[in-house]
Amino acid sequence: MKEFLTHDVYLASGLVLLLAIVPRYQVQNGRTVFVFPASDNLYRALNDFNAGAPLNAVEYSQVIKRLRGEMLSRRSLEGLR
Repeated sequence: MKEFLTHDVYLASGLVLLLAIVPRYQVQNGRTVFVFPASDNLYRALNDFNAGAPLNAVEYSQVIKRLRGEMLSRRSLEGLR
């Protein structure tokens, strides 16, 4: 299965809202990567996000905080190994 990977927490947050899915996480070289299944819907959501699709600001900021927290905790846990 093909996957789309990004380090960008803002893009990942937009995709979470536009697709209504939660990404998987991978830690690579000390950085957390957000992993989404590649699909036509994903590529449409990428185009929409980059074109400035309207997102609810409160929801968007909440998702950014949640993903950022996950990103930092996973990176910290990886550093303990």
